[in-house]
Amino acid sequence: MTRLHRSFVFSGLEKYLTLVINLVTTAIIARLLTPDEIGVFVVGSATVLVAEVLRDFGASVYLVQEKDISPEGVRTTFTIMFGISVLIAALLHALAGPLATFYVEPRLDPVIRIASASIVLGAFASPPMALLRRELAFGSVAFLNLTGVAANASVALLMIALGWGYLSLAIASAASSAAITAAAILHRPNLWIFRPCLLHGRKILAFGGYASATAVLNVFFQMLPQMYLGRLIGFDAVGIYNRAVMLYQLPERAIVNAFQPVLLPALAAEARAGRDLKRAYLHGLALLTAVQWPALLCLAVLAEPVVHVLLGAQWGEAAPLVKIMALASIIMFPAPLTYPMLISLGRVQDGLTASLISLPISAALIVGAAPFGLKAIAATMFLSAPLQVYVAIALIRRQMPLRWIEIGLAVYKSACVALCAAAPASICLLIGEDVPPVVTLALAAAGAGAGWVSGLALTNHPLTVEILGFVNIASSAIKARALKRRKV
Repeated sequence: MTRLHRSFVFSGLEKYLTLVINLVTTAIIARLLTPDEIGVFVVGSATVLVAEVLRDFGASVYLVQEKDISPEGVRTTFTIMFGISVLIAALLHALAGPLATFYVEPRLDPVIRIASASIVLGAFASPPMALLRRELAFGSVAFLNLTGVAANASVALLMIALGWGYLSLAIASAASSAAITAAAILHRPNLWIFRPCLLHGRKILAFGGYASATAVLNVFFQMLPQMYLGRLIGFDAVGIYNRAVMLYQLPERAIVNAFQPVLLPALAAEARAGRDLKRAYLHGLALLTAVQWPALLCLAVLAEPVVHVLLGAQWGEAAPLVKIMALASIIMFPAPLTYPMLISLGRVQDGLTASLISLPISAALIVGAAPFGLKAIAATMFLSAPLQVYVAIALIRRQMPLRWIEIGLAVYKSACVALCAAAPASICLLIGEDVPPVVTLALAAAGAGAGWVSGLALTNHPLTVEILGFVNIASSAIKARALKRRKV
């Protein structure tokens, strides 16, 4: 099995285990905390999330993509990251009270103060994690991330059981950061990384300025509806919207996030080797949409039973939002490959350009729709998604000869596969009106799976070749190990 294949396997296993743990934890927490309590945590953590992106300052991406990295470069990266972390944590600590006053919600104060502690801790974990990704050591990355996920889930449930309510989630988030940091240092005890150095500061700051600005704009855009709703409507609405976002992003977490950590190192390696990035890009779109589109279409069809089973009856208002968001997300199919492609093409600044063009317009749509309710906010995705995709692909086309028809030809089979998967799910939903939602969901999932496999076979999709090739590689590796053990 090649190093890249192993990276995909470990990254996939990590994300799927993370998804299962988070789903179980979310299902339990949704029945123990109210939408209002979750809404308070979401608004507080949104502020900290934007700050965390600033803390990283693109340094992790720099360590992954830099052609020739030196010990001084690694140390400079940490020094810059740590300095920014201390400043941001202090600023958040000072702003916790004013932000709570702005939202007329005193509970936000302790949430922000507790969550801000993770910012400084993360500065010690990020450089070792970035170096592991650069080396495609995703087995180690998986171990470290799963350590954090396990700490978050166990501490959250423990604190809720002890009666800490909404604060349980903030404490669990800080515990997760502490666990990842400790595990990263123990796993890779290269303490020289943490020695101050500013030798390559100008180069890293130049790269980090573009990367950080791009990341902040994107995170702020993602958090805007929830931060705005907390002030405009109330924390109940924030909680419902947040859970809807979490559910519609399930396919992304299960599919895209499983492999996205490998995309940038893999594309960067292709670029360093002088290989054809256009072919890799189109092939990546074909493989991605063959799994993502069927999942999103099925989620839109099955929104009601999914919400009922995973969250419970008190979250019923989230179902229409999940349906709208899942359908709109189908349009965003190039997004996971856009930023890694621009970085690999040496155009980190174009990522910022794309954000500056499309995100202000998208944010204005959200602000304009907010007074009309949650459905109106969700529906703005049908306008903002095409705009963001068009701008991103237009910038990629400036760097390589890529035609729109080529993109269409790369993904049309995936559209057929998505319809083949959604049709059985729709039938199961229609005939299962009088059965428990969990039974309907199980039948629909089985039907969708059968339809998906049939669609891949009928269209002779490129993913079929990849799956068969991977199975052959894995089986050969297993046979080789078994033969080696027999000889021993």
